[in-house]
Amino acid sequence: MDRRAFLKTSAAVAASASLSISPAGAFADSNQKTLPEGQPAHDGYVPPAWLHYSRAVYFEGYTSPVFPYVRDFDAERLVGIVRELGGDTLRFQPLCALAFYPSKVLPEAPELKGRDLINEVSAVCRKTGIHLYCYWQFGSIVQSPKWIEEHPQYSDWVLRDPDGKLDDNYSTGYGWGPAVRVCSTGDAYRQALRQMVRELSEHDIDGVYFDAPSAFEYTGYCYCESCKRSFHAASNMDLDRLENKDDLEAKVAWFRWWNELSLEDLEACREILHKSGKFMLCHNGGSWRDTSLRTQYRIPDGFMVEHSTQIYERLTTGLMGASMARPYGKIAQMYLGGYCVSNFNLPPHCKPWAVHGTNLEDGDEILMEGFTNLACGNLPLYVSANRKYYGIGSGSDHPVREIYAVMQRAEPLIKDSVPVPDVSVVMSWEALQGWRTGKESWNVNMSRGFVLAMLDERVSLEIQPSTEMTAEWLSRQRVVALCGASGVSEEQAHMLGDWVRNGGSLLATYDTGLYNEVGVAKPGGMLRDVLGVELKGGAPGALPEMYYRPTELHPALGGYKPGDRFMGDTELIPVSATGNARVIAECWNLGLDEVRGPAIIVNELGKGRTVYIAGSLEAHYISSRVASLRRVLASIVRYLAGDAQPLFAIDAPRGVYGVLRRTTSGDRVLWVLANVGFKDASDGRMRQEFVTLSNVTVRILPPEGKTAKAVHLIRAGLDAPFTMKDGYVTAVIPSLYAAEMVHLELS
Repeated sequence: MDRRAFLKTSAAVAASASLSISPAGAFADSNQKTLPEGQPAHDGYVPPAWLHYSRAVYFEGYTSPVFPYVRDFDAERLVGIVRELGGDTLRFQPLCALAFYPSKVLPEAPELKGRDLINEVSAVCRKTGIHLYCYWQFGSIVQSPKWIEEHPQYSDWVLRDPDGKLDDNYSTGYGWGPAVRVCSTGDAYRQALRQMVRELSEHDIDGVYFDAPSAFEYTGYCYCESCKRSFHAASNMDLDRLENKDDLEAKVAWFRWWNELSLEDLEACREILHKSGKFMLCHNGGSWRDTSLRTQYRIPDGFMVEHSTQIYERLTTGLMGASMARPYGKIAQMYLGGYCVSNFNLPPHCKPWAVHGTNLEDGDEILMEGFTNLACGNLPLYVSANRKYYGIGSGSDHPVREIYAVMQRAEPLIKDSVPVPDVSVVMSWEALQGWRTGKESWNVNMSRGFVLAMLDERVSLEIQPSTEMTAEWLSRQRVVALCGASGVSEEQAHMLGDWVRNGGSLLATYDTGLYNEVGVAKPGGMLRDVLGVELKGGAPGALPEMYYRPTELHPALGGYKPGDRFMGDTELIPVSATGNARVIAECWNLGLDEVRGPAIIVNELGKGRTVYIAGSLEAHYISSRVASLRRVLASIVRYLAGDAQPLFAIDAPRGVYGVLRRTTSGDRVLWVLANVGFKDASDGRMRQEFVTLSNVTVRILPPEGKTAKAVHLIRAGLDAPFTMKDGYVTAVIPSLYAAEMVHLELS
């Protein structure tokens, strides 16, 4: 199709639908604090009820039997696999660089010959009662530079370097040779994107899933004429300034402009889909990064939470993803199954990762991942349909079958359940914004370390994004932890202060509150009055042999007393106590035999309590697992909680995690995740062998005014005898392999 004719046609369609593209992304106010915000739709569209408890199977479209050649594709065979696995929903990819249906936008697969794979799959899905939604990557195409040269009508879709030449310095992970990146900020591709969505919405499907909005690594800076004009109109800056890697002002302006365009594009796509009666889902992995669109997760009807191979990381990410979805009634999915071998790390022979969608066989680590997803409150999204399609290898599909079987059997317990936390970790989007002034944030890693320590100490927890931290949410929390949350806004500081004064308990570590929400240093810190701590700047540098020494016997210190020493952080934020706050531990250097400064400071403010740690004990726990670290962190949480009884206890080896949830009926469900055993590597999708544990005792604290009626072991299908002791319902799991779901039925 002639390129100019296509652009004229698609522009006319866009104008008739009142979805014209703003060439500038238009932000007149240069104030950095005014950021693009995604918001839920208010167009009357209601997603189908089944979506909120779907069992989806993902068909990979970047590999056989559709890419690089359409061959041997059989819709009956594919949909039959979904049913065989226990799924009720298919995520089908009908296009990558080529369309697997007749398209006026993308080139069709040469072997298509008039076929429409969406229609073929849809017909079988409708006949068999399987739900169907389609996949499209928001800002990427998989084509070689040579292909673009041979098809010049698509040349204005792709990224250009500062000289205006095709930017082909990008090797895709898909394995079919180097690929070019899309110019997602140029008018041509943005217009084509809308037309692609219209084409998808004209099919008999239930919705569309967009991969990688706000994922800058899939796009990048483009220096085409369209981008130069639009960026200058939006920022009054020349795009060429981005060639200077140290020009933070230009980078801030560019990412703000890009986020404005991304927001506009997502809302336009949502409008097209909702008007056609279809839902919109998105990948959300890129939306909790420094440069990404703030609150992107609010725009679609649901989103996919990126996977993590380590279980404590998966719990951190998954719990936060579920808490993002919950206030808006959205769904949160999470990957499950053999998607990649190396998780994008070495060794290089493990790449390309996409083809491993056809040949990586399931093992029992998939059981752990699937049950972890459910423990977080997310829906598993199984991604090995391509392997099943070809019957490759000796790997079993029993993990996903069991996970989906448990989902069906335990739907009333799992659906819409919520965590019951002793402590809630607030992940700080504001901390990520230090990049605007050249700073780096460790909030994510520190939060993961804190989560791991709490899991090992069997302290019940929840994860909350700072974008959803409200006064109403705070009023329901026992303890809130800010782990190296370097960025805190004025509004958040006031909110936390009011909450503490009214009886809340706050733990803050390392550089929490040292900067505001755009990375500008605040003298004394944003939480100076709340914590009773004056922050005097960043850590001057690490020193070896740093230990903490109590200056008094205090319940927050886990039994450590003056004269004792326990492991500290090699980094120390220089601080002093203010007002009535007092130092209960100091940081002492063994080699120099000198005190380096205050280490732990406690404060009372109104009816509430705070504890500040000038280092990050939680960061060290990830690699060291030193008992003193988790002992002190757990003692601080228990002190802040007013020495309330722990919500649950598990008698089992370290590595057995508990996640406590409340069902819609008020019952308690304790997910027991036995991540005990051997893993071939510390990172990457490697085989995991678990150890079977015998006679694991669990104790669950019933809510006030409730009594135990029964204890059910859902995965095992057993009723467990129970006793009451010290206020706890006590039961025994006779045999525990990977995971169990303990249901405390209350009356």
